[in-house]
Amino acid sequence: MKKLFLTFLMLFFSFSVFSQEKLIKGIIIDSLNKPIQYANIGILNKPIGTVSNQNGEYFLNIDNAVNSDTLKISCLGFKSVEKTINNILNSNYNVTLENHIEKLEEIVIKSDNLKTYTEGKDKTNTKKQVFFAIKNQKNLNLGSEIGRKFTLGSKKPSLLKEFKFFIKENNFETVKFRINFYTIVDNKPSKKINKTNIIVGVDNKTKGWINVDLTDYEIKTQEDIIVAVEWIECSKIGDKLSLPIIIPSFSSTHYYKFGTQAKWEKYGSISSSMMLTYKQ
Repeated sequence: MKKLFLTFLMLFFSFSVFSQEKLIKGIIIDSLNKPIQYANIGILNKPIGTVSNQNGEYFLNIDNAVNSDTLKISCLGFKSVEKTINNILNSNYNVTLENHIEKLEEIVIKSDNLKTYTEGKDKTNTKKQVFFAIKNQKNLNLGSEIGRKFTLGSKKPSLLKEFKFFIKENNFETVKFRINFYTIVDNKPSKKINKTNIIVGVDNKTKGWINVDLTDYEIKTQEDIIVAVEWIECSKIGDKLSLPIIIPSFSSTHYYKFGTQAKWEKYGSISSSMMLTYKQ
């Protein structure tokens, strides 16, 4: 009887250990020991990721990762850090990021006789949608991005003035997005051309068009770009957040990244409802 009890106890202990979630948690700080908010933490090239909160804290479920996978931490204005899972000795992993300013090509725009243009798709009455939050996988993968290509051309430099996107479904009391502007390499998003984070807060389960004034950011480019909306924060109550997509949308290119450090997926003849206003 005693032997049977010990066997049962060992089985119960083993089940308890292996049934627990595998988590990595910690805080992201800068060289002055100040927390870095909204840093991206995730498994490289896999849909496993999250974003640090306003205190620099993060919690990442790595149940679907393997020891040879690489954890990457990145944030605009800092050098990225990479480390394989098997080299992270315990579940508490605090990271210090070094400051780093990406050098961008200087673009000069003469203010005389500039014309205003608007590019994108404004159709919203579509039943099709793409989700940030999924009801049966609550708050999964903060840091997911949805975007589209904007054809601005290379003959004249462009000064970006306003961006807007449409929220189809939203039952969160509060949610925050980061708007990212990318160069294009091999038909995929590459380097960010915005010098600072552009954070947009949405309250009271708001749906519809969200307007983002870009005037103060002085974002300039002389090529086609990709603009993406990144989901970075949400209230505890809520489980549904989506943008509409238009299918077919000829001459459009849609992009999706499910996880902060995941691979970008590209879809032709599809577009989310996004508009970009610029001057040339």
